[in-house]
Amino acid sequence: MQACGCGEEQIPWMLAKFGLLGTAGLVLAGLVLMMLAGWALGWSVWLVRRRGERTRPTAEDEGLAGFTWRDDEP
Repeated sequence: MQACGCGEEQIPWMLAKFGLLGTAGLVLAGLVLMMLAGWALGWSVWLVRRRGERTRPTAEDEGLAGFTWRDDEP
């Protein structure tokens, strides 16, 4: 039998193996996993930045705290 270039040879391997709903389910599961990874990355960055704010010196601790302009300067 000759291969005519039609039929199962033209179907992508994943679609042929899992079917239409299986392939769509795998694609959607991949998208959900990528969304969850993005949320986890954003959450971890938020935690790191929040921890950095607690250790940051306040305005009173900085070098120019309490600086005022005086009128008698030229």
